[in-house]
Amino acid sequence: MRGLKSVVVISLLTIASSALAQEQPKLDRNDPNAVRCKRLDVIGSLARKERVCKTNAQWRASAEQQNRDADDLISRNRVGMNPSG
Repeated sequence: MRGLKSVVVISLLTIASSALAQEQPKLDRNDPNAVRCKRLDVIGSLARKERVCKTNAQWRASAEQQNRDADDLISRNRVGMNPSG
């Protein structure tokens, strides 16, 4: 009787673990929650690189912020260069 219970428990655990393994969806590389790592140059070093890992959404937000900062800098410089205004 005891041996039968252990066989049933082992069977149920095997079925449950295989079901869990099948339920895990593969992440698409373009999924906003997928993590992507990049090797970025370290300022002041010719050879050193730093590994930075972020989600695709974080990389996109960072790039958008950098573009906004660059646009602000350009627009501020244009105002100062305009002799009429």
